Parts: sequence; C-alpha cells; structure tokens
Amino acid sequence: MSIHALLFRRTLQLAAVAFLAVSVTFLLVSLIPGDFFTLLEADPTVSPDTIKNLRRQYGLGEPVHLQYFHWLQRSLQLDLGYSLFYGRPVALVIGDALVKTLWLGTPALLFGLLAGILFGTLHALHHDRILGYSMDVLSTSLLSLPSLVLGMLAILMASHTQWFPVGGAGSADLEHASNMRQFLDRLYHLALPALCLALPIFAWVERIQYSSARAFSDELYLRSAHSRGLSRSRIFFHYLLRPSLNPILSALGPLFAGMLSISLVLEYIFLWPGLGRVTYDALINRDIFLLLGSVMCGSLLLVAGNLAADLLLYALDPRTRESTGRML
Repeated sequence: MSIHALLFRRTLQLAAVAFLAVSVTFLLVSLIPGDFFTLLEADPTVSPDTIKNLRRQYGLGEPVHLQYFHWLQRSLQLDLGYSLFYGRPVALVIGDALVKTLWLGTPALLFGLLAGILFGTLHALHHDRILGYSMDVLSTSLLSLPSLVLGMLAILMASHTQWFPVGGAGSADLEHASNMRQFLDRLYHLALPALCLALPIFAWVERIQYSSARAFSDELYLRSAHSRGLSRSRIFFHYLLRPSLNPILSALGPLFAGMLSISLVLEYIFLWPGLGRVTYDALINRDIFLLLGSVMCGSLLLVAGNLAADLLLYALDPRTRESTGRML
C-alpha cells in the first residue's frame, strides 16, 4: 500500500472515530436531566424568564436533536461553540488546554518509551541475573499501582518535603518575569506530574520490549554476531534492540490512549490545566459544547497516535507494507 493510500484511509478513520465519539457523548449527556443553568433555577433572585432567555441565547432551549445538528453544522466551520463555565469560546479553551497537555505528555511519553525500550532490552540480556530480577519487581509494581494512588503518593511527598510544588502549571508571582524564568518555573511544576505519567508508560513498554527482545536473544544470527567478535554495543543496538522494536511500534496507538486516560486523572490531582482537567470541568458543570469539543480533540489525538505508529512501521519494516497492502 502506498503512503498516500495509508494517509487517506487513516483520515477517513479519523473523521469516523471523532464523529462516533462525539455522537455517543452527546447522547449520554442528553440522558442526564438538567443543563448548565439548572442551578440558577434554585436562586430566587433569578427569574424564570431570565433563565429561559439565557438558554435561548446559548442554544440550550432547542430540542436535543436540533442542538446536536446545529453544533455539527458549526463545528464543520471550526466553530465549536461557547464555554459557559470558562466564559470563552470552546476553541480557545481547548487550544490552551491542549498546549498544556502536550507540555505534560510529550516528555513523559518520550522518557517512558526510551527508558522502557532500553531497560526492556537489558532485562532480556540479563534475565537470569540480579538486574533481570530487579526489573521484574520494578515493572510489575508500577503496573500494579493505579495512577490515582501514584499521584496521591507524589502529592504527599511534595507537601512533606517541599521539593516540588503541590500543583498548578506555574507560580502566580511570575507574570511579568523573563521568558527564561517562566520556562524554568514551568519545568519545575512539570517535573512531578510528568514523572507520574511516565512511570506507567515505562513499565508497560519495558514488559513489551522484554518479551520481544527475549525472543530475539536466542536467535542464531545473534550467536553468530558474538562468535565474529563484534562489539557489545553493536550487537546490542543493531542485532537485538532494533529488530525487536516492532511490537512497541504496533502498541503505540493503545499506549497513546492509555496515556490520555492516565493524564486525565493526574491533571485533576495536580491541578494541571490540560485537556483532561477541561474535560472533567465540562462534565461536572454540564458545559455541553465544551465537553463535545474536548471529546472530539481527544479522539483526534488518539487516531493521530495510531497514524504515527503506522507511519513508523511503514518506514522501518517493509513487511508491514506488504501485509497492509494485502489487507486492502
């Protein structure tokens, strides 16, 4: 299959997944009674006419199917509506939150992938030694520890030691500070949540890479490389690590989905103003248009992660191109 066919197929999948995710979300939320203005009905200082006018003004006074149809029409024109909770257009709220999520997710994903691949390969080489046993215990422990518990333990450690800030994306008193100082402050606030996000990714990748590299470590060509006197670093990187990467690349899509779900929990715990935090706020406050925009953005990120994994496999493994072409 050509690269253009792959991109076209994934683009159609992108649109279909986003449409289904948004549709199911809207259907489920519409089954919950009330809306953003329901709490105002209990306020005796606000008249029913005022609430009715507010619902009409923000498109919540129409029947449910019309609300959804009109939102779809506007979203095709890149107008995702207005966030009542944040008091800003949904596109601006999600844009700001997405940048914060990428700040958190990108270093965590890179660290988890690189460290997991490296230690998983070392684990396979030394599976019957102390390093192998230690990696078994470490990865199993991290996989067994829920992200909620991991985040709470990190918060307790930060509050007790004062080594890291307890939450937030930056200090409030640095509004007029230099760009370098703001950048360093952002990294300081990022360290703990990024580490909590990276550790489960590291454990998952390490287990996958260990299983793959363990199978390759018994191959005849690897023994032949040893007998020819090749350096250990060359054998490690070229004859063991690189051929065993395919399972990791194939798992990038689910890994990306898992990272987004863990990020939602950690963003809430650490008060990190990312996409997960925005989605939570939208759900709790029945900010329907913000919720739909957040789900759409999350779905697009998920399919984009799968597309990146497919492109990497396509570029690195010719066998993938042949198998994908047969599937078509």
